Amino acid sequence: MSILAQDLAPRLLIMIASPMTRSGVTLPPKYPLLVVVALLTLATGLRAQVSINVLQTNIHRDIGGSDSNMSSQPYLAQEINFLNPDVWTLQELGGNNVSYNATTAYNDLVAFVQSDLTIFGASPAVGVNFYVYLSTRNDGYDTSAIVSRYPILSSQTYSDAGGGNSALRGLARVTLDIPGSTNLDIFTTHLKALSTDSDAQKRMSEADVDSATIASWIAAHPTDAIVATGDWNETVESGASANWSGHALGDSVTLTNGVTEVYNPVAKIKAAGLTDPRPVSIKGNVNTISSTKPNARFDYVMFAGNANYVSGQVFDTKQYTSLQLTALNGQFGTNFTSSTSANASDHLAVFATFAIVPEPGTLSLLGVAIVVIVWRGRRT
Repeated sequence: MSILAQDLAPRLLIMIASPMTRSGVTLPPKYPLLVVVALLTLATGLRAQVSINVLQTNIHRDIGGSDSNMSSQPYLAQEINFLNPDVWTLQELGGNNVSYNATTAYNDLVAFVQSDLTIFGASPAVGVNFYVYLSTRNDGYDTSAIVSRYPILSSQTYSDAGGGNSALRGLARVTLDIPGSTNLDIFTTHLKALSTDSDAQKRMSEADVDSATIASWIAAHPTDAIVATGDWNETVESGASANWSGHALGDSVTLTNGVTEVYNPVAKIKAAGLTDPRPVSIKGNVNTISSTKPNARFDYVMFAGNANYVSGQVFDTKQYTSLQLTALNGQFGTNFTSSTSANASDHLAVFATFAIVPEPGTLSLLGVAIVVIVWRGRRT
């Protein structure tokens, strides 16, 4: 939001509602209250907010391959339909062997949306009622993807090669045409898994590259709303155990190219200019893995730019009491059980709602200013 847009309404209020002095005599405000209210309504209306729901899930290869964990799909669909996201970012779209095929993964994802999800309406058509982008990089098993209620204006997969390592799964980005004048940019990535020295080196290298990519985008798109998500395979919580055997966050890590730096991949990505809202479960827990006994935070939804965090949650049916779950099912017509989330994936879903403030059009703001100037001139 520009400085002009932020300051116009209060400045207009002062100008048109303040008493005026003529030849030492203080006169009452020149414009009736109704005019003041009308102009302020116009000015603030130009900044009407749009609410966007974002869901982040590592789907544990439930979809996308001939040997995917298809028995988990009904549970995954239950969660998605209940949470009703506008944007769904997902990792591990693929199968359980090194035979990843982009066409198969895309077709399976589209089929899942059309047959199992209700959030895009009856018989939704891809490219009309929902839009899909798959990362163009994969690890042989799976890839990341983004499903959106809104049209995709542009998309790109950025290489995450760096630190002496080749690219792995990359960083996917879409720019969405949401209501209003502000574009919404969604980034998602899946950092290197496992806990060996080599895994930690690669994970840190990926974070370095992804952070630089996101920071560059933020700087080049100052009026956009930006959300970055993913399974980053590491915690950022103070005092939590690192996903690096025998080490802790803050230890020195020597990358494959010989460069030494402080190990903290999530903090590195956040340093791109992102804010971490830290959504929690109904019990106040930030951890997302494993879904049967969450004891580490690996999954994130962060934001920057013209996005304002409203609310969020780590969704885990097991953390609801039986009374809470019964009340939830009664209120929303769902049939969750305590094991639904664990059956859906080995990761818990992270959900967040953002308010996006559109950038007012210059002509609209100019019009308000001209009206005030003309009226003031006529009354002097």
